[in-house]
Amino acid sequence: MIALIYQSYMDKKKYLLIGIYQFIVIITILLLCLEHDGYDDLILKPSYYQLFYEQLFLQVFTILNAMFVLFLTMDHDQLFFKPFYAYFHKDSVVFYKYIFHVLWIVIYMLHLYMIHTIIFWVFLPIDIHLDIYTFIALIIDMFIILNMILIFIKSHIKSLAVVIVLFYMILTLFVKDNISVIFYIFPTIHMENQINMVELTYKICYIYLGFLIYMSKSLYEEV
Repeated sequence: MIALIYQSYMDKKKYLLIGIYQFIVIITILLLCLEHDGYDDLILKPSYYQLFYEQLFLQVFTILNAMFVLFLTMDHDQLFFKPFYAYFHKDSVVFYKYIFHVLWIVIYMLHLYMIHTIIFWVFLPIDIHLDIYTFIALIIDMFIILNMILIFIKSHIKSLAVVIVLFYMILTLFVKDNISVIFYIFPTIHMENQINMVELTYKICYIYLGFLIYMSKSLYEEV
């Protein structure tokens, strides 16, 4: 089923767009790695630049990841999915469509982790890295955005998916973390907080609840 969805969903245009997007990501990381006062400053003030680059790339990846999910999911409700319901059980099609998007997000994040590790190692003389827990938190945020778009966005209003992504960016980058009510409703990573297991556990439960809502909504709505 995933192979069938893949063949129907992915075409040359989407591959071209993904290639262009990945090229933009690589160029962005390269340019930001060169954004410093000089080699001597990097060596003399490693603590400052470690914190600077970790915070900088956390913000950059937050934006790039949200844009990737937006690009990936805007067409999730296209008409070419409808005939599948006649040949397969609807719950099977809906479930594997969700898994298809999850696999793309995981592949994208593994690719991003590899690219940023190599570029940091080649172009920066100090040890800069985003730990694995931060990347897990970024992946979880992508799943939260995925659920929101799958639940609320249909083909005739797909442009509104941009609103969800913009709301996520504003909430993550600009809203202070002391507004706890917003976090419970839309739990996203925050620049000023350290990642902890309680937060990750809540987000995982939140994602699972979103998945159940998406499945229930898709199964009971009219085709």
